[in-house]
Amino acid sequence: MEHDASAAVARDGELVAAISEERLSRRKGQWGFPWRAIEACLKLAGIGREQVDYFSVALNKIPAHYFRRPTWARETREAFYRAKRDLQCRPQEITLSVNDFVDEVRRHKRLLVDLFREEVFRKEGFKNAKLVFTDHHHTHAITAWHYSGFDEALVLTIDCVGASFVNDYEKLHDLVSLQHAHLVPLSHTISRAQDGRLVRESQSDLSGSPGNFYGIITQSLGFVSPRHEGKVTGLAAWGKDTTLDAPFQQVLQLSPSKAYFQTVLTSRVSPNLSEEKHHFIKSVIKGHTRENVAGAAQRTLEKAVVEHVRDFAKRTGIRKVACAGGVFGNVKLNQHIMELPEVDEVFVFPAMSDAGLAAGAALMPAITAGVALKPSRLQNVYFGPGYTNHEIKRILDKSKLKYRQLLPEERAQQVARLVADGKIVGLFQGRMEYGPRALGNRTILANPTDPQINDWLNKRLARSEFMPFAPSVLAEACPDIFEQFAKGSYSAKFMTITYTVKEKWRPRMAAVVHVDGTARPQAVSREDNPRYYDIIKEYEKITGLPVILNTSFNVHEEPIICKPEEALRALVEGRVDLLVIEDFLVTPEKNA
Repeated sequence: MEHDASAAVARDGELVAAISEERLSRRKGQWGFPWRAIEACLKLAGIGREQVDYFSVALNKIPAHYFRRPTWARETREAFYRAKRDLQCRPQEITLSVNDFVDEVRRHKRLLVDLFREEVFRKEGFKNAKLVFTDHHHTHAITAWHYSGFDEALVLTIDCVGASFVNDYEKLHDLVSLQHAHLVPLSHTISRAQDGRLVRESQSDLSGSPGNFYGIITQSLGFVSPRHEGKVTGLAAWGKDTTLDAPFQQVLQLSPSKAYFQTVLTSRVSPNLSEEKHHFIKSVIKGHTRENVAGAAQRTLEKAVVEHVRDFAKRTGIRKVACAGGVFGNVKLNQHIMELPEVDEVFVFPAMSDAGLAAGAALMPAITAGVALKPSRLQNVYFGPGYTNHEIKRILDKSKLKYRQLLPEERAQQVARLVADGKIVGLFQGRMEYGPRALGNRTILANPTDPQINDWLNKRLARSEFMPFAPSVLAEACPDIFEQFAKGSYSAKFMTITYTVKEKWRPRMAAVVHVDGTARPQAVSREDNPRYYDIIKEYEKITGLPVILNTSFNVHEEPIICKPEEALRALVEGRVDLLVIEDFLVTPEKNA
């Protein structure tokens, strides 16, 4: 809940709505508690607060006003109201770390239930809901396993850090009360999913955190963590010098047992290990290009994680891997796991960061109640808000922009023709995607053949010029275009893995092939998104290419758009040439 706050609603163990708070607040990586997303999800599910049975929270942040604080009231009152004034937010948005609060509870020898203000929770409308908390990494693991569809799998979670119930592996399916819980910060777990059970095999603490290591690299290169790790991954393709590999492996390496991650740094400058890592990395990267720093960091991460997966796959004989946690936003790492000879198939949960915790937390009460949650594959991730043509028309009329309504039989061909003619087209249709990728419903489309597009379109969208664009590809064409596609074909529905593009295809789709010869495709089928599939199919008829450039509908440092008004603003600002919003084609010109 600290970063990428999100909410989800599940009914009978299946998701019906899921939204990241940032899409509604318009603050990238929105922290805090997802009140806007909660309300939007309830609306999409067609239920009120009084109908909620369980209010399930994946540990990190919860509203401070839910608690009576024995000594904090006097000590923090001034800071609390100063923060409220500075942030100009509601009291519900002032959040409290559950870890810190539990420490305070223990210090005063009280129980959490003594300090939780249940009357506030009830007054806010959750009259019948039971408030429960779930283990951070187990919640990640539940999303990865359940939505992988694998009956048997190695389930891997890796991020920077998350609060977990230490060593209570057998109780992780229970909604354990925090009043007696012993919480520890973990950065990684690996579990075995077999016979309908998920059993944790090993875990890593914060000291050897892969996410923390990559975050420090991100900050050391002048980017913002945890938002810009993808920039490091993009830069890494240019970094060939291996001088920094050995020093970086002092910060992150696999333990001799290959069961967990560790650091072998000894504190010399600071007693704080994280500060020591920062100091060490900043000192060793002096004089090196950012490309070589990124390349060494990427190799260090891959070396540790890939060998860990290889070892557990060998020792267990399990050949399918399901992943969740922020580190698996690293699509190149995911490719190297997929390419292991010991692995037959890989699945990465589409909302792999903490935004995905809501999906797992929503499932936990059903698991505890004994509902048989047989692993089942997601058909799609279109769990956000959508708009009707009637609603869109009302907004367009108010905007005074020129538009016309496309006939159903001409829509796909018209959009494909515009892209083939070199136009940058914003596409807004259906329900918004859940997770970090635009998958055809909040998407910008362009021609995938122009090798110079990386420079000019990124500038137009105020993005870094070294970040590669991605292709949306007809699913039936993917095996011919990408190496080893079958091993990650399910994940390719959600753009979570890169693949090596076969040589014969690279010059034909140069705009979406990175410098290392890889691409991060979305495999599009008519079953998953018929309107998007039909556009790409028409584009293939016109150009001979079953590939179209797809980038997220947003500018740099803004979340992907959610509402029609945001799409219209992008059109007026010149981010796109034309906008197709549901069945309307909109131009940037105003009516006379």
